[in-house]
Amino acid sequence: MPVTGLENFMLTRVSFRRLGNRKVLAYVNLRTYDITPVVQRLLPSKRLAYIAARVDRWIQRLYRLHPELSFQMENGTLSGKSVRRWSRLPSRLTVRGPAHEVWGLAEAVGVRSIHVTSVAGHRRRRSRKSPLAWYCVRAFVVVRVERAKLGKQSTEDRFVLVRASSFEDAKKRLNRQWRKYATPYLNSDGQMVSWSLDRVIDVYDIGETELDPAGTEVYSKLGQRRMRPKYVWRPTF
Repeated sequence: MPVTGLENFMLTRVSFRRLGNRKVLAYVNLRTYDITPVVQRLLPSKRLAYIAARVDRWIQRLYRLHPELSFQMENGTLSGKSVRRWSRLPSRLTVRGPAHEVWGLAEAVGVRSIHVTSVAGHRRRRSRKSPLAWYCVRAFVVVRVERAKLGKQSTEDRFVLVRASSFEDAKKRLNRQWRKYATPYLNSDGQMVSWSLDRVIDVYDIGETELDPAGTEVYSKLGQRRMRPKYVWRPTF
């Protein structure tokens, strides 16, 4: 089971386990929404209730087996009551307590991973500057032709990849490129033509610092259409 964040305190798995009763603050990420074979075999109308009851059992088990630890959810301290509202099912708990007890959570049922955020007596290392991530900027470009006033105007739906630190930074970094892209040239009739930015439609965070040559999603936009018979899904188990 992954235990992350140790490198921020110059700790390894071995040295962390040797901390004993040293107080630790960590996040426990749960497998709340995992679709297991059991979930698949249930009727759709029964699945949400099963998942809610399952995460409740996991949490109560953690609470019972680790009394030295203090657990909290986003909506407050655990009270022992079941969580039933689907939109509020806990997928992450904050835990405080001895290091050896926190380490013991790593093998607990329903726990996906643990991220350590604070260790008593260990100063957190200064974080290095985050590397720039990849963003895809979708822009609407219009083709302006000298003295053209009537008829249809050509347009371009353009997608540009750029390394940046944020959505706004991604747009700013392309300002020079848009000016260069709009540099006039002559068409076959001797008219000046300019491909000019009309507006930025969207900025998409690819969520990666490196592009995988085997395939990386660079843009996605959700939509809707009328259901087609060929796409009706009837899974069998």
